[in-house]
Amino acid sequence: MKLRLILLMALLVNWQAGAIAQNKLPKPTEEQMEWQKFETIAFIHFSINTFTDMEWGYGNESPELFNPSDLDCRQWVKICKDAGMEGVILTAKHHDGFCLWPSAYTEYSVKNSPWKNGQGDVVREFADACQEYGLKMGLYLSPWDCNHPDYGKPGYNEYFKNQLTELLTNYGDIFEIWFDGANGGRGYYGTDSLHNRSISKDYYDWQGFIGLVRELQPNCIVHGGGLPDIRWVGNEEGHAAKTHWSTLRPNDQFSKDKSFPAQLNEGHEDGSRWLPSETDVSVRPGWYYHAAEDHQVKSLPRLMDIYYESVGRNSLLLLNLSPDKRGLIHPIDSLRLLQWKRQLDQDFKEDLVNSKCQFSSNNKKKLKKAFDNNYDSYWQAAGEDSYLEIDFRKSLTLNRLLLQEYIPEGQRVKAFRVDYLEDGSWKELARETTIGYKRILRFLPITTQKLRITFEESLAPAMITKVSAYNAPILLAEPTIRRDQQGMVSIHSPEKFGEVFYTTDGSAPSRQSEPYTEPFLNDGKVTVKAIVYSGDNHGEVGEQMFGLSKKQWTVVGTDATKLPLFDGKPYTSWVSANNVKEVVVDFGEAIAFSGLTYLPDQARWSRGIALNYQISISEDGENWTELASGDFSNIRNNPITQTIDLGKKVTSRFLKFATRAAADGQRVLGIAELDVISK
Repeated sequence: MKLRLILLMALLVNWQAGAIAQNKLPKPTEEQMEWQKFETIAFIHFSINTFTDMEWGYGNESPELFNPSDLDCRQWVKICKDAGMEGVILTAKHHDGFCLWPSAYTEYSVKNSPWKNGQGDVVREFADACQEYGLKMGLYLSPWDCNHPDYGKPGYNEYFKNQLTELLTNYGDIFEIWFDGANGGRGYYGTDSLHNRSISKDYYDWQGFIGLVRELQPNCIVHGGGLPDIRWVGNEEGHAAKTHWSTLRPNDQFSKDKSFPAQLNEGHEDGSRWLPSETDVSVRPGWYYHAAEDHQVKSLPRLMDIYYESVGRNSLLLLNLSPDKRGLIHPIDSLRLLQWKRQLDQDFKEDLVNSKCQFSSNNKKKLKKAFDNNYDSYWQAAGEDSYLEIDFRKSLTLNRLLLQEYIPEGQRVKAFRVDYLEDGSWKELARETTIGYKRILRFLPITTQKLRITFEESLAPAMITKVSAYNAPILLAEPTIRRDQQGMVSIHSPEKFGEVFYTTDGSAPSRQSEPYTEPFLNDGKVTVKAIVYSGDNHGEVGEQMFGLSKKQWTVVGTDATKLPLFDGKPYTSWVSANNVKEVVVDFGEAIAFSGLTYLPDQARWSRGIALNYQISISEDGENWTELASGDFSNIRNNPITQTIDLGKKVTSRFLKFATRAAADGQRVLGIAELDVISK
């Protein structure tokens, strides 16, 4: 009797602790919940930058440059609709200050452009297109304004409120307002008064800005600012962390042992506020249209990775499109989005978890609620190590598993394990952490009759509203082609199956081309193209142009013969000594080149990303001539390959690449790859 009483008291204590934890869990508002269910939305970057071929304008560009010949917002929105998007956000004003609507508070807008003789309003046409196609409309308004003379002074806050009021009252319902975090205090250009104006941390009247949003658009989600509803995911590369909480601590309680972007990327298990993430990434390397990037639109496999690493990791995907100078989405971009939608439809075409399956658990109460395709009903775990087991009644092949928590009652699952039955015994398939609104696991195909999900650790009893399994078709990605410093070319297929064929004469590869079996030597100027085949199916062609041999290249001050900044591997990096922030390259002999490329450190927690550059050359390594200097725009958030055109061909044995400032105030320079352009 005493033992029974002790057990009863222990259960009561555990139940009370669970109930207290459950009541303390942060929970989403109705607006946050509706927003999360959109899953994928679109960004549109279009402005004066489109016509100047820039990413971040100076704010002194003439409005007369803005003159799209065939602007059609209906085309933009229809593409987004066809791609399965639920909403679209337009950059109404970027950092340069140019307004896509005829604002009454500035002359720096479309009303002083030749487009439609100054009578046009892009925001109006965009709003009408969204209404026509049934998509939610969002607007981006940059707090940073390089054009306005009062930026940095108290009066600018009123100017910003006036413009915000125009957008919130004249164009109908807005589902999301996007405030960017970039500001004049960052000093990216730093060479003139427009871009060197500093601001204090409390300069913006965030309470006033967001108060206007709450008053004029009460159902609108706020991104950015001091009182947001959602958070930035911490990068512009398209991925949330595998462990991804929708909760966050207050800013002053962030860990000092991990970077701010890293914590945004993961969230906080003990976060006191529900602040889900939005993963913003562009279809192209840049956010605005640049003709030079027409060949760099993200591949279909890369877009699929982005989906699985954002939506599939409890985030919302904000995918950017860039209309060109005509005012139209380029055909390459639109085709890629439609391919992406078709592939997603194929991946999730048939749910293998259906009414023919048999379900079991150590808590059978409301068991089928986890499998009824109704988000508002759920199965609740009895405690730690509760499990859900699916018997498909026959052997099936699958390579995807989708799980959803009932997040209106908070995010709960901290750790779960997936096992499958093979030859009469259970075999571990995956061991993961968080689930949240949606978690999708990808794995190599398995064939099994039974699947078991065990919830090993939770903040409160897990509430599971959906479990689905799929056998997605194989998508053959384009192969990666690299050459190391010794001139050895290697070709890698992202898949663990298929055959690779390649050419070195510039022709398109096919099954009749040379099969790739091992790295081969080709240390001169060459273009390598490769393709992966699986049966009659094949992926996209991978292509890589290689220039001068780097066999003799060295870094002055080091004795290493194999250097990571010349090895052709973007995931290895060279980092300078502390407080140096430069690298001196000895080519071994005088070479001719007309530019160079710099790829920053690609590590998740990168080191020494150069915000600007100074390029110098020397014949003897002692006497230097500076050739070029400038800034890399938005490189901290989008650390892609940067191309520096010298404007002329030069000949030199020594090259110095230096930066005055590295991202996050770091005191080193980090380089994944450094190369010259020898055309």
